[in-house]
Amino acid sequence: MDASSLLDFARIKPLAAWSLSSAILGGSLAFFLSGGRIAEPWPMAAAMVCVVLMQYVSHPLNDITDRELDARAAIAATGRKKPLVNGSATVGEARMLSVAIMAVILLIMAGLVAFRPVLIIPASYGVFAVLGYSHSGLRLSYRPFTELYLAVPVNTIAVLAIAYIGAGTITTLSVLVALAFGFTASSLFVSMMSMDYATDREDRKETTVVRYPRSRWCAAFPAIGSIVFIVSMPFAAASLSIGALISMAALSVMTFTVLIIIGTRVDRLRFDHLDGLSEGIEARSNGLRLKQLYTSVLYAVGLSVIFLQQGV
Repeated sequence: MDASSLLDFARIKPLAAWSLSSAILGGSLAFFLSGGRIAEPWPMAAAMVCVVLMQYVSHPLNDITDRELDARAAIAATGRKKPLVNGSATVGEARMLSVAIMAVILLIMAGLVAFRPVLIIPASYGVFAVLGYSHSGLRLSYRPFTELYLAVPVNTIAVLAIAYIGAGTITTLSVLVALAFGFTASSLFVSMMSMDYATDREDRKETTVVRYPRSRWCAAFPAIGSIVFIVSMPFAAASLSIGALISMAALSVMTFTVLIIIGTRVDRLRFDHLDGLSEGIEARSNGLRLKQLYTSVLYAVGLSVIFLQQGV
């Protein structure tokens, strides 16, 4: 296997938007919830590593499942690099890499579950999400509404599990913050499904936008997430200083507004494609998806700064 394949499998940008952002936000919440002194730093660090590895291993697993589809898709137009498509890695090598990483993940999970048995619940769901998304028998990536029952829960649980391990507690505010992040981080996933609409439809991959191509799902999805932010405000007011509350509210309003605007543009690109007004939507949709990615990362960083300051 070409050494560069290891980096290509990582897909740094999505990794930053999901697992790295959730790890940072979860650690910051733990600092806040524990009053500025993380109770269990080493188990929390292990959980952070586990979350990152779980997203990493999902990439070669999904590439194995989608290798024929990817070979026909406009991968180059979206700036993505797929080792199984460009030949820098073989299917056998991708399987060996996946097995090795899964072994490390299960070892870390076993230690964390021994530390706090209740973690068997999020650990089991995480394994189900990673394997179920690409497993040939389930192929959840080929089904609609994975945004709601996989993407959002995975990001939410990652933040909550890390915060809980580090602080030993969960609050209503931490749940709502993690859920709001889950929607922001998953908005780019929804736009990616729209970006791949044409190829997915040809290959009978029934994602949400393939089943409902005329929906405004890319705009509606972050709009749903904004409701979580609104619900969180009374709990934030009871836990944060006035300055932190205003900062959190302003950051959230800007984030969800930007995500909704970009989602609307992604939907419009797909509608134009359906009406025969444009072709090759992949490159333009990818540019919008990346803007959502950067917005999501900034949201996680901004929230982390707020909670770190409040924990001091």
